[in-house]
Amino acid sequence: MPSIITPTKPNPVYYVNIHQLPDGTWSSDQMQLDDVQVVGPSMGAAHYAIPVPGLRSITAMSVTEYAAGVINQYAPSDIQRNALYVLSTTTTGTAHDNAKATMDWVGAMNTYRDNEIAHVRTLTFNQLVAYHVPAGTGTWPTPPAFLTPGP
Repeated sequence: MPSIITPTKPNPVYYVNIHQLPDGTWSSDQMQLDDVQVVGPSMGAAHYAIPVPGLRSITAMSVTEYAAGVINQYAPSDIQRNALYVLSTTTTGTAHDNAKATMDWVGAMNTYRDNEIAHVRTLTFNQLVAYHVPAGTGTWPTPPAFLTPGP
């Protein structure tokens, strides 16, 4: 990939090998879209490889972090464990219905996350630069009303 020359410093989230030139402009390379393996020098008889995530994987990680943050805000692990216990010990009642709704919502969040990551993996470099993790009402599944957000 050829170097890009720009008048302002490129964002290191999307560009690598960033250098300021003597005339004040900046040279950089676009970050790899896909994951790569960087092979290190020989250590005895074998080389070692270091996985380096590409821009698609880095963006997918931000989707995962967002989903985990929302789930943890409304249904942290103790709430989920309690819901699973209730579902394993009851078949009817308000507690059962709330536990089922909680776990259905967590499942819906994970499904939405997986679909969004699949979408991210199809984006080009310019689309990834403009991409923002969807947020707010109407995008991600809405938590049940009885789940109140924690800190």
